[in-house]
Amino acid sequence: MSLAGEVIGLIVGWLVSTIAVWLALKIFPGRQKREDLAGAALTALVGALIYWFFHAVFRIPFISGIIAFFVWLYALRKLQGVGWLGAFALAILIWIINGLFSLFLPTLRL
Repeated sequence: MSLAGEVIGLIVGWLVSTIAVWLALKIFPGRQKREDLAGAALTALVGALIYWFFHAVFRIPFISGIIAFFVWLYALRKLQGVGWLGAFALAILIWIINGLFSLFLPTLRL
C-alpha cells in the first residue's frame, strides 16, 4: 500500500472511530466531559495513538494489546471524567459499535 493509501486509511479509520466514540458517549448514561463531536474526535485520536505506540514499541501483539487497553482505559477516565468501570463500559460500547460498522463499511484497498 502506498503512503497516500496509508494516510487515507488512517483518516477514514479515525473518522469512523470518532463516530463510534460519539455514539457510545450518547448511549452511555450520565454526562461525560467531552460528549460533543470534537471531544469524540480527540478521544478517538488519543486511543489510536495509544494503540499505535504500544504496537510499535512492543511488537508482540497480545502483550502490546493488553498494555494499550489499560492505558486506553486510563485515557478514557481522564478525557471523559468517568471511573474505571465507566471507562470499561465505554470501551466495550465503542468496540461493539466499531464492530457493527465493520460489518457494513467496505475495506479500503488503495
